[in-house]
Amino acid sequence: MSKTKTGFSSLFKKRDRKSVKAIRIFGALAVLVLSFYSILLLLPYPELKAFQSRSYGLVINDRNGAALRVIPAADGVKREWAYLEEIPQGAIKVFVRAEDRRFYFHPGIDPVSIIRSAMKNVQAGRVVSGASTITMQLARLVRPHSQGIKGKIAEAWDAIRLEAKLSKKEILELWLNGIPFGSNIEGLPAMTRSRFGHPVAALDDSRACLLAVVPRRPGLYDPAINPEAAAFAAFALSQNCNLGLSESSLMHAAAEAAIGSVSDQANQTNSDKTPFRAVHFTDRVAGLFPPGTAAYSVTSTLDFNLQRYAEEQLLSELASLQNNRVSNGAILAIENETGAVRVYAGSASWFDDAASGKIDGVKSRAQPGSCLKPFLYAMALDSDFSPAVILPDLPTVFGSAEAYVPANFNQRFNGPVRFRLALASSLNVPAVYLLERLGVSAFEDYLINLGFDSIAETRGSHGTGLALGNVEVSLEELVKGFSSFPRGGVPVELKWIEGGEHSPVGVNQGTANPKAAKPIMSAYAAWAIADILSDRSSRFIGFGPAPTLATPFASMFKTGTANQYQHIWALGATKRFTVGVWMGNFSGETVVGKTGSSIPARIVSHILAAMEQTGANSAGNSGEAPLGSVSSSGENLSGTAPGSVAEVRICALSGMLAGPYCTGLAQEWLERNKMPGVCTWHTASGLFYPPEYQSWLAERFRAGRVRQNGNGSIRMPVSGSVFYADPALPVDAQALRIEAAGFGSGAFVYLDGALQGSLNFAGVHALPLYKGKHTVIVEDENGAAASVDFEVR
Repeated sequence: MSKTKTGFSSLFKKRDRKSVKAIRIFGALAVLVLSFYSILLLLPYPELKAFQSRSYGLVINDRNGAALRVIPAADGVKREWAYLEEIPQGAIKVFVRAEDRRFYFHPGIDPVSIIRSAMKNVQAGRVVSGASTITMQLARLVRPHSQGIKGKIAEAWDAIRLEAKLSKKEILELWLNGIPFGSNIEGLPAMTRSRFGHPVAALDDSRACLLAVVPRRPGLYDPAINPEAAAFAAFALSQNCNLGLSESSLMHAAAEAAIGSVSDQANQTNSDKTPFRAVHFTDRVAGLFPPGTAAYSVTSTLDFNLQRYAEEQLLSELASLQNNRVSNGAILAIENETGAVRVYAGSASWFDDAASGKIDGVKSRAQPGSCLKPFLYAMALDSDFSPAVILPDLPTVFGSAEAYVPANFNQRFNGPVRFRLALASSLNVPAVYLLERLGVSAFEDYLINLGFDSIAETRGSHGTGLALGNVEVSLEELVKGFSSFPRGGVPVELKWIEGGEHSPVGVNQGTANPKAAKPIMSAYAAWAIADILSDRSSRFIGFGPAPTLATPFASMFKTGTANQYQHIWALGATKRFTVGVWMGNFSGETVVGKTGSSIPARIVSHILAAMEQTGANSAGNSGEAPLGSVSSSGENLSGTAPGSVAEVRICALSGMLAGPYCTGLAQEWLERNKMPGVCTWHTASGLFYPPEYQSWLAERFRAGRVRQNGNGSIRMPVSGSVFYADPALPVDAQALRIEAAGFGSGAFVYLDGALQGSLNFAGVHALPLYKGKHTVIVEDENGAAASVDFEVR
C-alpha cells in the first residue's frame, strides 16, 4: 500500500515538474512574443504615419444630406474616407472573404495560405496563386516593395509591423479606404460613388461583390468599362466564397454601373456618377478649408432642391433673351437670421464655355444701376431727412466743369416728389440730389461699413454718379447689404456650413448671431426703407402696377439697370430670406434692345415664393403684416416700428403736416424729433410752389403759382460749366438755356454786361453760344440779382 502511494506521489511530482516546465516555456515564449511586438510597436514606421495622414477628398453635402460634389484629394486622386462603421457589414464580409478569409486569425501573414499557394504554383510551374493577406496588401500600399522574393519578404515583415501597431479594425479600415481600383480611384467609398452614384453606406452585397473583383484586373473587370466580364467574374467569386448571390442581381448591378450619368448642369454623359453640382458654391466651401485640414465630409447650408428650382427659373428666362445678348445670370439666396446660403448659382451653366460659364457671377463685379439707392436713402434717414421730405425731380446740373445731368428711366421729371415716392419709384434726380448733400466720401464709407469691399478698393474715385450705380460691385455684396433691412440694420456674414459629424474645427462658418455684428444703420432707417420698398402704391410713378412685384406675402424689392442695359439686377427680401439675381453677359457686350429688370425680378419673386413655402413648414406663421402699407401697429417685414416714431397725416404734395387747405392727404410714420411744420404750400389764397419749380410748373401748365421770395438764383448753367460748340452748325443755330427761379416780374438777362432780353413766364431765356469765357447776370426790378460764369469752347 505504501509502495503504491509512493509510486503515485512520484508520478505526480514528475507531472508537476513537466507542467511547471511547460508553463515556463510558454511564459518565456509569451515574453519573447510580447517583447518582439513591443519592439515592433516602438520601432519608428514613418511610412505608416505618412499614409495615415494623407489627404482624402472632401464630400460636400447639401443641408439635407444630398451629395453636391466630391473635391478630390490634394494629389488629385479620387479618394474618400469612410469610417468602418459607415460601411455595411455585408460589403465588409464580401471583401474579406474575397481577399483573406482568415484575416481575423493570423498575425499579418497566413502560413496556411502560403503553403497552399506554394503547392499550386509548383504544380502549375508558374505563379497562379498569391498568398497576400489584407494586411500584406495594406503594407504594400503603405510602403511599395519591389517584385520578387525580397519584395515579398519585406512585405511580410511590414505586415507583421502593421499588426503590432494597429488593431484589426484599423487595418481593415485603412485598407478599404485605400484599395486601388484604377481610373484614378482609390478606396471602396470613392469607387462606390463613382460607379453607383451613392455613398458607400448604401452599398449592397451584389454591388460590393461586383466591385470586389475590380482590383484584380481593373482594365477588364471595371463594370463601367466591361460590365459583362465584371458580372461573370463577380458570379465566380460569389460561388467560390459561398456568398449566395444570383447571376441576375450581379448582371443588373453591372448594367447600372455601365449606364452613363447626366450632369445636373450639362447634357454630357459619362460613366462616373460622382456628383458635380453647384460648382461655384462648392468651390467657395472647399476654399474654407486650409491645407491639411482633416475633413472628410461636410454638411453645407445649400438647399439643392431650391438650387435646382432657381437654376431652372434662370435658364427659362435666358431662353427668351437669346437674341438680346443676355447669355448668363447668377443667383444668391440667403437666410436673413443666420446668413446661411440656400441658393448659389454663379452662372447659368458651369459647362457653357461659350457664355463663360466658369466665371462666378456671384463674386464678379458689374455696375448695379439703381440697386445702391436703398443704402443712400437709409443714410439720409439717419441724417436730416425723413420719408415725407420733398426732393426735387427736375432737370438739374450737378458739378461744374464736368457737368452731370441725370434723367429718369422714363425720361420724365415729376417736380416735387416725396422721399418715399422717389425711392419706391427709383427716380434718378432725387437720388443724385441726396448724394450731393450727404457727400460722396461719406456714402463711400457707409457702403464700405456695410461690406462693400469693392467700394473700398476704389474709394475716392467716384462722383455723384455713385448714386445711380456707376461703380462695379458684386451680387454677393448687394445681397448681404440688402438683408440689413429685414435684419434691423445689422449686416450679416454669409454662413456656408451647417456642421456635420466630421466637420472641421476653425472654419469660418459666418456670423449666426445677429447681435454679433455692429448695426450700420438705425433700426428706424432699416424699418422705414423696408416699408418704402414693400409699398406697392408708392412705386406706381416709376413702375405702374408692377404685377411681378405683387407677392401674396410681405416682401420688398429693388431693381437696377446699368448703362446700355448690359447688366440687369433685382433684389428681394422677406422677413426670413433675401434673394438677388444678376443677368447679362460676362463679355461686356452691349445688350440688344431694352431688357428691363422685371425679368430678374420675376426670378426673385418665384424663388422667394418657393423659400417662403418651404420655410413655412418649419418656421410656422411669421406673423407678417399684409403687403401695401404698414399695419396700424407699425408692423412690417423688418419688425415693429421703433418707439421713436409716430403715424401722422401729411400733405401728399408738400410732405408737411396736413393743414386746413390741403386737398391730398397721406399717412406717414415719422420720427417724433423730425416732425415738419404745417403745410405752407396750400393757403387760403391758393397753391404756391417753391421758386425752383417755376420752369417745371409753367411748362406743364399745372395748377398753382410760384412763391417769389426775392432771392433769385440761376439754376442752369452752374458756375464753372464748360460747353462745346458744334463746328458743323452756325452760331445762330446753337443756344444755351438759361433757367432761373425766385425772381420777380421784369427779370432781365445780361451777357458780359450787355442786355440780351428778359426771362419768360417759365423763368427761361436762350443765349447764343459764342466761344470764350462769359458771365451771365439775371436781375429783376426789385434789385434781386444772380450771376454765373461759364466757358464755350
